[in-house]
Order: sequence, then structure tokens, then C-alpha cells
Amino acid sequence: MLMPQNGEKFIIGVESLINPMEVSDILFYQKLKRLLPPGIMKFLLYRASKKTPYIGFAIDPYSLFLFFRLRDIEYAKSLLPDRYELAMTKLFTDDEPDYYLGIGNLNTRASTFWGTRQEVYLIATDKETGLLSFIFLDILSNTIIAHPTRGIADPNCSRAVFTTSSRGGIFLDIQEKKTNRKLLLTGSIKKGKLRDLDQQLWLMGNTSIGHSRRYVKKEDHPFAVIFDPAEVIEALDIPREDIHIAENTLFPELAYPEISHAICFPYAQHYIADSPGCYTKITDRDDLIAKYNKLAGSETLKTFSASTIVKQISVGIAITVFIAISLLLIF
Repeated sequence: MLMPQNGEKFIIGVESLINPMEVSDILFYQKLKRLLPPGIMKFLLYRASKKTPYIGFAIDPYSLFLFFRLRDIEYAKSLLPDRYELAMTKLFTDDEPDYYLGIGNLNTRASTFWGTRQEVYLIATDKETGLLSFIFLDILSNTIIAHPTRGIADPNCSRAVFTTSSRGGIFLDIQEKKTNRKLLLTGSIKKGKLRDLDQQLWLMGNTSIGHSRRYVKKEDHPFAVIFDPAEVIEALDIPREDIHIAENTLFPELAYPEISHAICFPYAQHYIADSPGCYTKITDRDDLIAKYNKLAGSETLKTFSASTIVKQISVGIAITVFIAISLLLIF
């Protein structure tokens, strides 16, 4: 069995790729992106991804994952692309499998974005690979969002607060600007106990991440994240009665309102993800570790960065201006 190598080097490498000044640049240029046709922007981003096929990012401590039992199984199935089949899964190793809606709440930093992010997903089997997969139904964030059809999407939250207190309290208030859908809760993580996580889901599921029909339309671009398996061996099992939901209007028809599991990671996690349009095929744990060791041992780890996107936006604007001037001259 392969073992992860150069763990500290990998962590330092990922952290060194996250430059706050570069991220601030892309937030400025993001407004200019609206001048570009979506097709041009997506083409430029995917072309850039071929040269830098990875994105480094970190999730700060105390990320919180809430799971709710699915109420409408047929509705859930209808949200999945043809490639995927809704699957039952365990969350911890000694659980009974069930169908779940998951909501991940993260404070995250990357070479291309920085902020609070909420991910809503179903769990399905990729029929082409046999792997359990996290399937994004929704992404709410106060920073830019990688989007499979548009490339890069604008922040979509009017409010995005996720934080903890010195007394173990947790506060979450995330609301979508366009629809006012929200998740509002308070709670405590003090009574959480470490439990072993199901590796088929938390390890291999993170190497097979897809999007719902709403996002991909006729396209399907799954992606993987590469990481030390130790990042997902265990997490805090938070007593359900310690999380108090005041309002949840995200997908009210899809799942039961009561929390089935609340899972908290009390440490930072470091990942290398596929760039937009790229997919690293990973077959099993040893394959993941082999790819991790290769990246961890690299002397010059280069990833997709804010400067990459800024260059593409600049090129796209130049092309658009050139076409506009050419049309004016012709007519």
C-alpha cells in the first residue's frame, strides 16, 4: 500500500500559491468580464487550463457539513445528468446507508478566490467509473465561483457569514441575492466527538465531483481534487440537537427538515483541484496517493492563478474591441 510523502511540503506549497494581492486583482477585473460574451470567456479559460491544469486551495478550520435524509427520491434523480445514478451512502464507517442531501459550509482560500462558500449536493454513482460522487446542486458564495457553462461566475450572495466563537459557538447566515433563499442557524461544536469517516464517500467521492443538470445542461465535466487521505480520515460528529436551524429555504421539497448528521472538520485542509475543463482520472486510493506524491515532491508547483484569469480577461476584451472596431469600419 502506498503512503503519502512530503506532507508538510505539500501544505506549504499549497499555502504559498494563495496570494491575497492576486485575488484582489481578479475581483477588480471580474467586473470587466461582463463585457465579454460567455463563450469567449469560457474558451479562453479552458485554453489556459491546458497549461496550468491545477488550482491550489485551502479550507479553513471548522468547516461544517450538514446532511438531511432525502424526502423526494424521484425529484432527486431528475436533477442528475445521465452519467450519474442516485446512491445510498454511509457518512461514518459504522453508519447505515441512506439517501442524503448535503450542505457544506466553508471559509476557503485559493489561488483564484477567497471567501465564504456554501455547496449543496447529492451523492451519486458515476456510471462510467463506478465511483461515488458529490454532485453540486447549488453553490452560494461571496466570492467568484467556477461555473461549468460560463467559466467564472460572479458572487451571488447578499449575505454570507460563517464563523465560530471562542466558546465553541457556530454562526451561519447565508442568503442568495437573487431569490433570497437562505440557511440561517446557530449552534455549538463543543460536544463533537471524532469518528472515522466512510472512505468510499469522503476519500474517493472527492476524486469524482460533478454538477447537476441545472449547471451542465448538455455538457458534463466532472473534476477531482488531490490531497493527503489523512485530511478525511475522521471528523467531529456534532450532536444534532446542538445545531439550531432558524430558517432553511434552499431545497425545501427535496429533503426532510431535520438534520440527520452534522460533521465538522476542526483543522485546515489543503487540496489541489482540477482547473476548469480538466479532469484527473483517479481509480482508487493508491492511484490518488501516487498523484499526490508526485505533486508533493514537485520543486515548482505551478497552478491556475488569478493572474491566469486576468490575462484571459484582458485578451478577451482586446478581441471584443477588435471585432467591434472591425464591424464599425465595415458598416
